[in-house]
Amino acid sequence: MILGAVAITFLGVLTVLNLILTLAVVRRLREHSDHLSRLLSSPGGVPWASIIGSGERPQPFTATTVDGGELTESSLTDGTIVAFFSPTCSACHEWVPRFAEAAEAVPGRAIAVVVADSPEDGAGHVTSLRAVARVVVEEQDGAVAKAFGVTGYPAMCRMASDGTVATSDNDAVVTLPSLA
Repeated sequence: MILGAVAITFLGVLTVLNLILTLAVVRRLREHSDHLSRLLSSPGGVPWASIIGSGERPQPFTATTVDGGELTESSLTDGTIVAFFSPTCSACHEWVPRFAEAAEAVPGRAIAVVVADSPEDGAGHVTSLRAVARVVVEEQDGAVAKAFGVTGYPAMCRMASDGTVATSDNDAVVTLPSLA
């Protein structure tokens, strides 16, 4: 009888402790959700963005396109859309056609950088983008990727008239070409 009472008391204490811990976790998750919502709606946007943010200016760079043209920071005119893709990035395969469609809407103002170990590795993306954008193939940490602070793929931005990034939100870049 005493053993049964001890067991029931132990289970009761254990249940109350479990309830307290569960409520603490739920409270913490709510705080975390609120904090994340504030971060995502802040002017700076996502703190882990894969490219420099709005209002920032890319560093000086020089690169050669696959067609032999020179590309520098002065090539970044108002409304130019710039994208960085990697053939090893699964999400890039979904974004390349979307970027190509947006690039068609802004003739002469699209730059695509394919980050690959060799030109052969990036050939698929180059083929998809060459007709609608000036395409550069470079290795990881190449001149253009460094200039834009690229840390992940796909990364895109639209340039403003003052040479800074107008937006670095991928969806905004591919859905607003006529507003540039």
